[in-house]
Order: sequence, then C-alpha cells, then structure tokens
Amino acid sequence: MFSTQRHPLRCKQRCFLKKLGAIVAFFLMCSLIPAAKAQIGIYGMGSIGFLSSVSDGNGANGIFSGGFHAYGGTFGIYDNLAHLGPLAFGGDGRFFIQSSGNNNAYGNKLDGGLAGARAAIYSHLIPFSPYLQGEIGAVNTNYGNQPQNSTSFAYQIQGGLDFTIFPRLDARAEYGAGQTGAVFPGQRQEMQQLGIGLVFRLP
Repeated sequence: MFSTQRHPLRCKQRCFLKKLGAIVAFFLMCSLIPAAKAQIGIYGMGSIGFLSSVSDGNGANGIFSGGFHAYGGTFGIYDNLAHLGPLAFGGDGRFFIQSSGNNNAYGNKLDGGLAGARAAIYSHLIPFSPYLQGEIGAVNTNYGNQPQNSTSFAYQIQGGLDFTIFPRLDARAEYGAGQTGAVFPGQRQEMQQLGIGLVFRLP
C-alpha cells in the first residue's frame, strides 16, 4: 500500500519556492509600474553639520583649524522632471544654516546653498522612495576660530529615504558627504551632514 503522508522535506521545498516566486513577482511588478507624475516637493529638516580639521602643514608651529559640529536646519525644494518606469530624474536646491558653541567667542558657524541633479525611485506598491543627489554650491564658515566668515566652493553627495505618512506628506532621513575649501589655500575639508524632517509634495 502507498502512504498518503506528504514528505516533510518536499513540503518545505515547495513552500520555499512559493515564497521565492511571490517575492520575485512583487519586484517585477514594482519595476513595471509607471512612476508618479512630475511632482514638486518642499522640505525642511533639522540637521547636523560636521567640518573636519585641517592644518597648514608647517610642522609643530603650523596653524591648525579644528573640526567641529554645528546644529540647525536644512530647507529646500526638488522637482521630478523626467520619468523612466519607476525612476524619476530632476533637480534639487537647498540652503542650510548651522551653528554651535565653542570655547572661544566666535562659535562654530556653517551655512550655505547647494543645487544639482537627483534621481529617485517611486512605486505605488511601496510607501517609501529612496533617492540620490549630487550638488555643488558655496559654503560660509568661520572654521570655529575667526570672527568673520569665509566663502568657498563646495560639493556634496546626498542619499536618503522619503517615507509616506499621509497622501502628500513624507518623513525624510538623509545623509550627505562632500568637501569645501579650507581656511588654508590649496586645501579642502570634509563636510558631512545628517538630516531628519518632513517633505510636502505639491499637487
């Protein structure tokens, strides 16, 4: 007589293949879904900026500009101008204002404006949208050691995630890294920023 009992290993294999097929089908559907319509988003974030230390390199007697953290806000606007399936391409422009205390009378100051290109992924099946941006602009800072600010060229690459909490309102988390001109000619300093905030998407 033949046993009607199912083999447990084969059952596990079938269950695994079904789950794997469902996952593959989900991502295939996401890739075929057209992106959202061209959309403008206005955002504001609480942000932390970090400027690395730098030295003029003249040995023990050299002048040294120490790194610092500064706290404030980042505000900007983006526009998705072109679409390719779930991908959206456009531009972003922003400004940020950050400062913090120091052991001198000048404090730590960092502010500026950046603009550039962005790419994002949109899907109607998932409530979040990852994005990547490359931007250039100008940054003002007192390097934490002088009363006046100096302005220099800067660039930054930003990556983040927008998570939909209401139909036109997203929560945002972002990290950016780049460089800006140093207080000493011919040198550059690392500039990193971390932000958490909200995005309002216009109709």
